[in-house]
Order: sequence, then C-alpha cells, then structure tokens
Amino acid sequence: MRSLFILVILFSLTGCAQQQRIEKLGMSDAVALDPDYDENGKPSTTQLSIAISVPRAGKANSAQLDILQTKASTPKEGRSNFSRKIDKVIVSGQLRSMLFGKDLAKQGIWKALDSYRRDYTVGERLKIVVVNGSAVDMLAHSYAQISLVGSHIDQLLTQEAKIHDVPEVTLYSFARDYFDDGIDPTAPLVMIKNDNVEIDGIALFKKDRYIGKISQENTVMFAILHHNLNNAEFNISFMDQLSGQKERAMISSIVSKRKVSIMKQAGGAPPKIVMQIRLSGIILEYTGASTFKKADEQKALNQDLSKAIREQMQAILSQVQRIGADNLGIGTYVRNSMSYDEWKKLNWETLYPHADIRVEVDTRIRDYGMIR
Repeated sequence: MRSLFILVILFSLTGCAQQQRIEKLGMSDAVALDPDYDENGKPSTTQLSIAISVPRAGKANSAQLDILQTKASTPKEGRSNFSRKIDKVIVSGQLRSMLFGKDLAKQGIWKALDSYRRDYTVGERLKIVVVNGSAVDMLAHSYAQISLVGSHIDQLLTQEAKIHDVPEVTLYSFARDYFDDGIDPTAPLVMIKNDNVEIDGIALFKKDRYIGKISQENTVMFAILHHNLNNAEFNISFMDQLSGQKERAMISSIVSKRKVSIMKQAGGAPPKIVMQIRLSGIILEYTGASTFKKADEQKALNQDLSKAIREQMQAILSQVQRIGADNLGIGTYVRNSMSYDEWKKLNWETLYPHADIRVEVDTRIRDYGMIR
C-alpha cells in the first residue's frame, strides 16, 4: 500500500512539472521573412525583417496571438532575438507555414530555407509560401475576420491544394526540386485583398529565385501540365464550330493523364518533346444552344474543347519556357531518355528555353448535366 501511495505521488509530481514546462514555451505556427529596406525603400541583400506568430492558449474570444518582429542577418539570429522579446522559450515544433515576401524571393530563399531544414524540430511538411507584397505585413496585419492568421493560411493552402488551385509545396518537396537538375520548384502565391488572405496564383522559381507567376485563372491548367489530376474543374472559352459562336463552359470532375514523349533526332540534334494530355470531365455550365443529344454535336464539342485547352496550355508552356525555368519537370523525362554522359553534354539549362515542346490534348466529356 505504501509503495502504491509513493507511485501516485511521483506520477502527480511528474505531471505538474510537464505542465509547467509547456506553459513556458512559445510555439510559433508561422514565420514571415522580408528583406530589410533602407530609407529609400531599397531592399537589403544582407539584412532580414522577420516576424513570427505565437498563438496564446486559453484566449478564445480575444486577441489570440502575439506577433513578434525583429531584424537580423540570419533566421537563427532572429530566433535568438525573439527569445528576448517574450517570457517564453520560442520553439519551432508547431511551425506550419513559412512566408517569403516577393522581394526576398527574387533574391533567393535557399539560405533561409536551409536554416530551418537543419533544425531537427521543424517538420519537413512545413509549407513554403510566397507573398505578393510583404510577408511580414501579411502576418502582422489586423484582420477583422481572422483571429489566428497562421492557422488560417495553413488551412487555406490545404483546401486550395485539394481542388488543385495551387500546389502543396513543403520544405521537403521544395528541397527535392531545388537539388534535382531536371525540374525547378514552384510555390503557392498569396496576397492581402479586401482585408483577407487570398490565392494569387503559383510562384515560379529558377533554382531558389522567384522569376515569374502563373495567374490564378491558369492554375488548374498548369497543374494538368505538371502532373496527373483527379477531380479538378475549370472554366474554358471555345469557338463552337457548329454555330460559329464563341461559347463558354465549366468542366467539372476532371480526370487527367499526362504522358511526355521524347523523340531523339538524327545527327545529335536536340530532341523534340510532346506532352500528351488526356482528360475527361462533366459539363456543369454551358452558354450555347446545343443540346449535345446527337453524336456529331458531342464529337464537335470534344474537338472544340481539345483545341481551346491545347492553345491555353501551349501558351502557359511558352510562358514558362520564356522565363527559363523548367517548372513542369520536362528535363527529368529528357534526362531519363539518355545516358548520364549524353545528359551532361546536352546542357539542358541552355537548351530548354528554345526546345521544341508541343502539347497535344484529347478531351472526352462523360456527361452533359441537365442540358436540354
């Protein structure tokens, strides 16, 4: 009996000690980084402006987080500065999102990323995000309808990734594409609009530098070019060959398959690349007069949609080629079609912007909804 009593006391003391230790931790859920700006608004290449959000426990109906800001030359120095600003030990184990202002992203983000990647407490599923504007301002902004901005951004990106509007880019996946010589990374692009955080498209990187964007209207098309999709949707304008009128349709429940074919040329000429896209879907909305009850109407619709989608995808591909970033990973297919020595002699980085890459699209509509 005495032994049992001692055990109960020991367990009780252990629980109290653990609770007290947790209460002294400041668990940040989001970090934002910008370059520091001088008095003329010129971004520094050596000094950072850093902010973190630290949610408070047990503050359900009031200000629920602390936003800490500092200036430092490295993220590690910034974390040391934060520890002197709050009566808690700042830890990164609950970090969910890492926000980079566009000006910093243009300079390159790998040094900052690598600082967090080497921290064993930071999970590899940490989301990487680019802010069209200032990342610190996004985190520090006082939103009328958002109490926990870090949690809100994390949930927004998770939801948008499910419907394929933006890619889900983590610390792990960004580092993987950064080190791969056949693909360049991407990241979600967000902005403050109407006192809210909204998706602004997809940020395109060349290695670790931001060099362009895919607009919000084209994110699903880009995703179809990037990988196989299941259950996506988009709006498309097309020329109806039967009526001669420009129509518009919303295609839902899209299932797409991507195949990249590499055709080697004689005499050591650069290979030709064909991206074959097969997709099927359901029409939810349609502005034209066709009922699609006849087979020739259905066949014409499939052809019209295939042409319009191909043209839009070819324009996206040309945009990405023009800025010189292989964000669609075409280089991985070229690399896998040849020997290592051939790949190194090819110099894909120089060749890619001028490569002959063609998109082919085969569209099949499975169902025409309630159209009569």
